[in-house]
Amino acid sequence: MKKVTLFTMFLGIVAAAFLTTSCEKVKDLTSFSVSLPSPEHQFTLDSADYALKSIASETLFTYQHITVNIDSILNAHGVSSATITNGNITNVVVTILLPEDKNFDWLGSARLVAGTDLQTLSAGTQIARTGTIAPGSISVSLILDNAAITNLINNNNFYLGLYGTLLGPLPASQLTLSLNSTLVFTISPLGN
Repeated sequence: MKKVTLFTMFLGIVAAAFLTTSCEKVKDLTSFSVSLPSPEHQFTLDSADYALKSIASETLFTYQHITVNIDSILNAHGVSSATITNGNITNVVVTILLPEDKNFDWLGSARLVAGTDLQTLSAGTQIARTGTIAPGSISVSLILDNAAITNLINNNNFYLGLYGTLLGPLPASQLTLSLNSTLVFTISPLGN
């Protein structure tokens, strides 16, 4: 009798392990990645605003409100409910648009952070940062920190903030710049 009970328990454990493994494989097969470019964010820096700033002080250049409509994305893929994982940003590029003859020689460093509200944005999750900025650059690709932002994507709304330090005065009375980034995340229709 004990042999039959032990054998039955063994079969139960093997079946559970097989079913669990099979469900995970099916979940992995049905999961897919979404790449979502953020709308281009244009902003202007006015030299009058930075004339009295300390060169070594970090300052907020701009912030961008990001809305991720998860329901719309799920509907577009024919999914009614899902788990969102692996939220990240895959590229961040800052470019000087106007005046066309100006470059980033005035910029000491910059970093991009993400957070749920503007009041605590500076202490948010750092997403990317500048490395060495080549002299004469009109566009800078920030180095990604591979920071997880799944919780922010699941909130549907969050902010990106671009902070920077100056090496000297701005090279024009006004600079128009653009901030471009791309969000990526994984959708698992079967959930966890």
